[in-house]
Amino acid sequence: MSARARNIVRRLVHNDLPLGTVRLVFAVLTLVFSIVAGGLCLKIWTKHHTSEKLLNSNLPPGVSAVLEYQDVKTTSILLFVSNHLVTFTASHIVIIMLHDIFKIIPPFILRRIRLPQQPLSSVTLPYQAAALLVATTCLVIAGAFHTQFIFSRIGTVAVHEGGMEVPAMTIQATLDRLGIALPYRDVHYIRISAELPWPTVFFALGANVVTLAAWYQFRHPPIPNLEDSVTESVEVEKASELELGEEVKEKEMVLAV
Repeated sequence: MSARARNIVRRLVHNDLPLGTVRLVFAVLTLVFSIVAGGLCLKIWTKHHTSEKLLNSNLPPGVSAVLEYQDVKTTSILLFVSNHLVTFTASHIVIIMLHDIFKIIPPFILRRIRLPQQPLSSVTLPYQAAALLVATTCLVIAGAFHTQFIFSRIGTVAVHEGGMEVPAMTIQATLDRLGIALPYRDVHYIRISAELPWPTVFFALGANVVTLAAWYQFRHPPIPNLEDSVTESVEVEKASELELGEEVKEKEMVLAV
């Protein structure tokens, strides 16, 4: 590992922010899982149209089929929006924490927005906790409906031939041959879309708890011990005297030469 990489890791691990390292870890994990969970919602929509197109391409001429999934489509939209609320919140927390550690926001922007003298990620802790709580609550509600629908309902298929509706069982063999399952829980990408939001909820709740603890720590900083302060000042004075003595010795040696 290069010296620059070691310096970055050291600043990430050893920073002056209240519970900074733990907060950053929870925020990053929340961000990653929410992005992946939101992407799975998009996959439900795209894979549905792909499966429907594949089914129709394998039916006899004049026969068409429609795969109905309006219930899961509705809950996946709600879940997609909720995941992006969590993503938006977690990403902004990560950005302001990285700024406080590495000063990544350009100075001309800082002058325009007039940031406080204290670290931005510390003075906004109550707002972070409130935003995380609201976003996580939305995700829990949407995830509960989505999970319940997926593990208790099945999709339907409507088949038409010459404008007349025919029983769906007539193409059951085609569905089996193409590997198109109607129960939602039997479709891998749909089932995992109901499982993945819950790790996101876990990490988001953990981030909320750690944020509240950091807020308490920020508002009630530890009182420095007088004895420790005196000892530290004495050690600093001794170190200064030693450095001064070494400089004097070096000058004397130079003069002697």
